[in-house]
Amino acid sequence: MDLGHSHAKSVQTKSHQLMYFYFVRCAGLVSGVVVLVEHKHLSAAFALQKSVVDAVINGLYFGYAADEVEFNRILSMKMKGKETGSVRKRAAKLDAALSKRKKFMSGQFVELVTKTEEYVNEFAHGGVLSTSLDIIEHSPQVAYKVLADCTLLMINYLSNVYILEDIDLSPMKALMEEFQQAKVN
Repeated sequence: MDLGHSHAKSVQTKSHQLMYFYFVRCAGLVSGVVVLVEHKHLSAAFALQKSVVDAVINGLYFGYAADEVEFNRILSMKMKGKETGSVRKRAAKLDAALSKRKKFMSGQFVELVTKTEEYVNEFAHGGVLSTSLDIIEHSPQVAYKVLADCTLLMINYLSNVYILEDIDLSPMKALMEEFQQAKVN
């Protein structure tokens, strides 16, 4: 969270401001996942995971892929409480925009949606798998997986911003080392 806040002072555009608010949302959701897992509410933690995925994709989309017309259209629709479109489509547009800036950044968000869509939708919508998390005793690895997945999503969010804004990556490397050490412990 501190890494995200430290660079937010340089935010100039409306789209980057909204991207920062999505980062704050993502951080809050991940914090919620941590609390829910600590209190053994795994189904609720898994349900929040879909919102973390959405916050990462939408935040980066508004910051790097949406032009001003699209930005204003979506913002206007949201202010009226209307649906603003598919996260899958935004992921594809985000991948296209990022690959124009940095070739190696292509495909990661469509892949994220594809890899997570089945289980985040099942868990998020109260399906059998979600319900089982509250009534069946699960190994600690189940809780660890949701914590790790959500934490990595937030690190991914920040890493993309750091790369695209040419910010020194050493704090991100240190964060990943800390994450890897926590994984070992």
